[in-house]
Amino acid sequence: MNEEDLKRAFQDVVVASSPPPAMDPGVALDRAHKARSKRRASVTGAVVAVLVVGVGLGSAFALNPRGTKDALIGAGPSSSSSKPGLPDTQWGDEWPVGQSDRTATNGPQADRGTQLLELAKASLPAGYEAPDLKYLDTAMHGGMLRAQAQVSSNKGESPEVWLYTAYVPVRKGEKVGQLTVNVSTPDPRLPTDPCALAKRMQGQDKAECKVVEVAGKGVGVASPASPDLGTGMSASYRAPNGWTVTVTQEDEYRYSGYPALDQQPFLMPQLAALAADPKFLLGS
Repeated sequence: MNEEDLKRAFQDVVVASSPPPAMDPGVALDRAHKARSKRRASVTGAVVAVLVVGVGLGSAFALNPRGTKDALIGAGPSSSSSKPGLPDTQWGDEWPVGQSDRTATNGPQADRGTQLLELAKASLPAGYEAPDLKYLDTAMHGGMLRAQAQVSSNKGESPEVWLYTAYVPVRKGEKVGQLTVNVSTPDPRLPTDPCALAKRMQGQDKAECKVVEVAGKGVGVASPASPDLGTGMSASYRAPNGWTVTVTQEDEYRYSGYPALDQQPFLMPQLAALAADPKFLLGS
């Protein structure tokens, strides 16, 4: 018996037990005699059904109290995962509902991207700021301070994977660098080794890397093997729940038209500590 059947059984009991409207006593007596057996059978069947379901629910509650509670109050839309903090996305034919591609422009996933952006802005050390700058390069459009939320898995794949990114212009005086924070929900495609993760996220398999310990957490910090390959430094951390965080700093904001910073805002230990900060796990 499902929830709807249970509800109807309770309603049958209530209806069968309710007093009838006032009528002629003789007619009422005659009808009562004719309906007594049928009503008793109906009430008895409903009560038995309710009791059986009650016993079943009691056993189920003992085994799975949360699941039984959901059944009683009405389960919500089907979820990609029952674990708290993970996406619960409704899909259309190809993309999540409300999206025309992988990027979410509104809704809870887009909100997470905005949340990440605010956290990244607030993480800069003293002497640096994160203004909402526009590109000076006329070939570029839009603002340099922005957030993005993208689904990186395809429809039907499990687990469903979302990647949130914050792009922050880091200004000191008239010079501008960049801080980029990438946060991913658990993705089995990503390596578990801290340095392998940092190199993957930086896109350089031959990058130099070392593991920095932050309060017992291993954080991979990777830098390009040569200045010709860039000057960015990336710190990557994989949390016990599978979420990953990568923080990358660069002394220039590419294609912005602004001069580069004289030095990057974070030293290696500071960048590693920032990547391991639980605030970037976005409530997971």
